[in-house]
This record gives sequence, structure tokens and C-alpha cells, in this order.
Amino acid sequence: MSPSRPGSARRAARIALGAALAGSLWACSPALDWRQAGPHGVDILLQYPCKPQSVTQPVVLAGKRLDMSMTGCEASHMTFALAHADLGDASLVAPALAELRRDAVANMRGQVLQARAAQVRHATPGQADAVELDLAGQAPGGAALREHVVLFSQGTQVFQATVLASQADYREDAAHTFASSVQLGAAN
Repeated sequence: MSPSRPGSARRAARIALGAALAGSLWACSPALDWRQAGPHGVDILLQYPCKPQSVTQPVVLAGKRLDMSMTGCEASHMTFALAHADLGDASLVAPALAELRRDAVANMRGQVLQARAAQVRHATPGQADAVELDLAGQAPGGAALREHVVLFSQGTQVFQATVLASQADYREDAAHTFASSVQLGAAN
């Protein structure tokens, strides 16, 4: 996230606060007990390794103030989450995906280890910023982090599926299971 963009620092603080709140709500057993779940009212399912909880917070995305929901949990010291927002305007989807991508890298002061086109069935085709990313970065205290992010859209909705953990706790197999489990319903 670029510090020169208006409101980006406030949004970063809200996201960090939301993540801290979500972490307290998402405390789960350390075992990976996979189950299918998704946010209420959205036609999407994922395989979570723990019982997910949801939280909604206001954000500014692509210049528009809106509510973003996060559904996720923590297991084996890894966070598994799906963020979702409906922009209500198809012209804002590409800028929103690009912003989410920049923020994913910037929030962890990271670098992209690998980027590839997201392959999510029923997602809007041809979105340049619909990507799957493997990232390495740092927590605010300097600890090494790993993150796997899948960004995609359907209609005016944007989605970010994320697996985040310390470098020591990150499991590629669990991140791949979560990311590849996305089942987006066909748009009406």
C-alpha cells in the first residue's frame, strides 16, 4: 500500500485491527480438520482446515467506501481467510483487484516469489489482476512471513483468498489445498 495515497494509512490500520479482531475470533484447534464453508449470502465455498468465523469492516477500495467481509480461521499457526466485497460497479473491479494485489505485497513488506493467472471456475474471465501469488515478507516485528493469495472477481464482486503464516509454520500443501478448493457458483 502506497503511503502517498489518501486514506491508505487509515485503511491499513483498520485492516490490521480487523485482522487482530479476526484472530481473536478465529482461534481454533491446531489440527487441520478440513471442512467446506463459505460466507453467508455469497455463492462461494472453500475447504477450511478449521471452523471459520466471519467479521465485516468498512474499507475504502478502488476509491469507494464499502463493507468488506472476512471469513476465516487459524489452524496449525496458519491463518486461512476469504475477503469479499461487492463494489456495485463493474468499472471498479480491475482497479480494486490491482489495489488488493499491491496491498498484499506492501502490507508484509514482501516480494512476489511466483505469480500466475488465477484459475477459478466461474470467475470473470480476462481480468489481468486475477492472480495467484506466492509471497515472502516480514511481520511488523521483523519475523519472516509467507503468504499465498488468490485474487479474482465475479461480476461486481471481488475476492481474496489468503493463507498467511510465519516462514517456520507455513505449509505449502495446506496453502495449495485451501487455494485450489475455491468453488464459485455460476453467475446468474
